[in-house]
Amino acid sequence: MQRPLVILTHIAHPAITEGFLPAARKRGLPVVLISDHAQQHRRELAAAGHPAEGLEILECDVFNPLAVVELINAHGLRPAAVFSNSDHLQTATALVAETFGCPGKNWHLCYAAKNKAAMRERLQCLGLPGPWFHVLTAGSAVPADVPFPLVAKPREGVASLDVRLCHNAGELATYCAQFWQHNPDRALLLEAYMEGPLFTLETLGDGQRLQAIGGFDVTLSPPPHFVELAARWNGALSRAHRTAALAQVAAFGINFGVCHSEFILTKEGPVLVEINYRSIGDGREFLLDRLLPQGWFDRILALHLGEPLADAESGKAEALVHYLVAGQPGRLAQATDSFQHEHDGHWSDYRALRQVGDDIQLSHSNKDYIGVLRLIAPDATSLDAQFAATLVDLRWVLA
Repeated sequence: MQRPLVILTHIAHPAITEGFLPAARKRGLPVVLISDHAQQHRRELAAAGHPAEGLEILECDVFNPLAVVELINAHGLRPAAVFSNSDHLQTATALVAETFGCPGKNWHLCYAAKNKAAMRERLQCLGLPGPWFHVLTAGSAVPADVPFPLVAKPREGVASLDVRLCHNAGELATYCAQFWQHNPDRALLLEAYMEGPLFTLETLGDGQRLQAIGGFDVTLSPPPHFVELAARWNGALSRAHRTAALAQVAAFGINFGVCHSEFILTKEGPVLVEINYRSIGDGREFLLDRLLPQGWFDRILALHLGEPLADAESGKAEALVHYLVAGQPGRLAQATDSFQHEHDGHWSDYRALRQVGDDIQLSHSNKDYIGVLRLIAPDATSLDAQFAATLVDLRWVLA
């Protein structure tokens, strides 16, 4: 019997159902999906028309690696690989992979990447660039030397959720009170505000080599919130500073699997501000799967199956991602449906993330996205023209 690919996941996500599962099927791999929301996965996969053959869905507390190990043993499984694309499950996945002798990430690095305070401490110990930072818990005092303006964020946060720029002690006190009213047990990270544009670095590694695949130049919403509005593949910033960015990621210790890192370009150079030790998301993973000559999802799975890192083939096409963001709360009364067009080297894909009738409560994060538009074109000029022509047809009304 062929050894299965074991995927740990939390809630159902398109990257798994439409990306990694089809990639595993193309390889003929049986898949065991382990989740704490097994029934939700069964419903969504059935609705999407995924065949049940070769796929088993099991339920347990995926945040507990011991529970996962016991479940795998109870079912007599011998995994060929153990994988997750969840922000929250990288540490548990690494521990499970190590237990069964599968290729995997270093769990210490997974923890340091996920916990923003631990990440800052590691950067500091390694002598890498980084801002002033301090961990704040409910009831603890704000340091007297806190440098305003500063950015306050959850220590284990994702998706710019609850990230806020505070200009003074009053704004910080208001933010903390609001945050801890809903999250009394969660810690905050305070860090000095770094001014400058944002760019990303996407890497793959096999434990021996780390490879820069490319990066996005990112457009953010104005402070005090930091919502991603658009991203251009291999823009001027990411190309110019790729070598310095890759050196920082490698010095941090990242060397296996896929990693999505974010940098602020300060006057002193790029500074690593975020490590997401999994694939880039928000629809950009599907853009890369189509854009890159060797694909994206299969290349990631190959590393977890023990295959060596292949030399990257660079495509010449231009690409852009644009997010439609709700600017106010309300009920979605009208919205453009999803569509996809392809002709003469041009590809347009719009995915509606909200449906008519949905109530939208602003979170000032990517949870406010109404839809995402992804474009590929042969060159920059035609990409810009394609974007302008497509954007005028996208409509939404909030009542």
